[in-house]
Amino acid sequence: MKTYTGPTLGGATATITCPTWCTVDHAYWDDRADDCYHKSSLLEVVLPRDRANYPAPVTPPLLGAELQLHSTCRTPAAANVWLQLSEFKEDGLELDLAGVDKLLSEVDRYRDGLAKLRGLLAGIDAERRRH
Repeated sequence: MKTYTGPTLGGATATITCPTWCTVDHAYWDDRADDCYHKSSLLEVVLPRDRANYPAPVTPPLLGAELQLHSTCRTPAAANVWLQLSEFKEDGLELDLAGVDKLLSEVDRYRDGLAKLRGLLAGIDAERRRH
């Protein structure tokens, strides 16, 4: 289990224990042991390149998610899933459990719709290749 010993907000020193999923190097960031966040690996949606290969590359917005947990606060509000909507950290949402459930429902609905569109595209593609 990974631990970090560092300064606190009050100027003392404290040691915290990271959850097994924490990927943060708290020492590198010189975190305050009593006011830092444990973070999971970033889960990202990687979109395919546009088939037209435009002269200027089209950069779609990032969609990523990571679990965040405050180092010492034990309230439910101190844990969230950070939904990152671009490469910039300020473009995102902190989701509680109900928010993640809502997002999962929306992703399932989107995936089902995308699968239907894919089926239609496959039929059109097959028809056009026959001729």
